[in-house]
Amino acid sequence: MKTASENQAAKPEKDRISLFSPHFLRRFLLMLLAVEVMGCGVGLFVRGSMGSDPFSTLNLGVASKLGISFGLWQAIFNCVLLVFILFLDRSMLGPGTVANMFLVGFTSDLLQKLLDLFLPSSSQLSFWARLILTLLGVVFLLLGCSCYVTSRLGMAPYDCLSYLVPARTRISFRLWRILSDVTCVLVGFLCGASVGIGTLLMAFGTGPLLPILNRYVASPLLKLPPPDKNISPTEQ
Repeated sequence: MKTASENQAAKPEKDRISLFSPHFLRRFLLMLLAVEVMGCGVGLFVRGSMGSDPFSTLNLGVASKLGISFGLWQAIFNCVLLVFILFLDRSMLGPGTVANMFLVGFTSDLLQKLLDLFLPSSSQLSFWARLILTLLGVVFLLLGCSCYVTSRLGMAPYDCLSYLVPARTRISFRLWRILSDVTCVLVGFLCGASVGIGTLLMAFGTGPLLPILNRYVASPLLKLPPPDKNISPTEQ
């Protein structure tokens, strides 16, 4: 029989092996794909010019105000948020954190350049064309977000705050999320970001639709149980 110390010594070796297992590799690659799909969703929102999710709305507005690309500003702001997370609780971080910090914004920027080759600017598109782009953005962002969350490979800094702040204050998770999302939309709008149908769809559609996508799309793809909505995805 192995002693407790021998079992503890053996555990890191087991973790190292599992890190390179086919199942982990599947999760990791699907997580990377999911993050890029999310970036494409934001890019479609930008071209549709009918609003985006709250955090992207904030970053799109500030980026336009500063005269830099969305991807660059989102990376900078995420790095600032990451500093706070490192001091508060590192347990929610992982490879998915880094992927989300950089790939969402820069993928969106890349898609804009590709769309420039085939589509006119937002102001020259018809209402229906912009609506279709916005609805596609909702689909891409929700599908990507579902697979990203279900992979359990780390949370984005902004999402980490949604768990850390309520855990350290008397503010409930729901109230904090409402306050933070409303603040993001308001600041983004004041900085020049579009707010509209896309914003409303993400605000009211994410809650009911994401668990469904987690259960019937992301969970079968990743071969993992859907995340429990009551706890951090990285705790499962």
